[in-house]
Amino acid sequence: MSFGEFEQRQKHAPMGDINVTPLVDVMLVLLVIFIIAAPLMSSALHLELPQADVPPASATAAPIEVTLDSDGQLMVDGQALDVNQLAAALSLRAHAAHTTEVQLKADQSVAYGKVAEVMAEIQKSELRSVSLAVRPAAPKIQAISPPPRN
Repeated sequence: MSFGEFEQRQKHAPMGDINVTPLVDVMLVLLVIFIIAAPLMSSALHLELPQADVPPASATAAPIEVTLDSDGQLMVDGQALDVNQLAAALSLRAHAAHTTEVQLKADQSVAYGKVAEVMAEIQKSELRSVSLAVRPAAPKIQAISPPPRN
């Protein structure tokens, strides 16, 4: 028995636990670095594109106007057509004018089924860009009361 010790301890046993705190700290620092650096890497991509002689693209081609009036009369760029002829006429005009947009102007009193039928015919012509034309709303005038009389 030695003086100053009440119990006998075993000699220092090797530590079986791993301290993961430094590992977590390093991983968090790397995560922050990648979060900051990722947007910078995407804008730093430089490409040398090949050159070719091509005609310049037209600025903007005018869209093909398809009008459906309140009587159900269908017109393409001012010319009356039957619904069954619409797909063929749009395909011809699209190839001739090099345009891919169709602007559909339908009267608000036309039944939804008729508008859907016309849109189905437009899709048969393989033109996928269809916009529905609307009239802009009139500006609202606020009523202002006159100043009180004294």
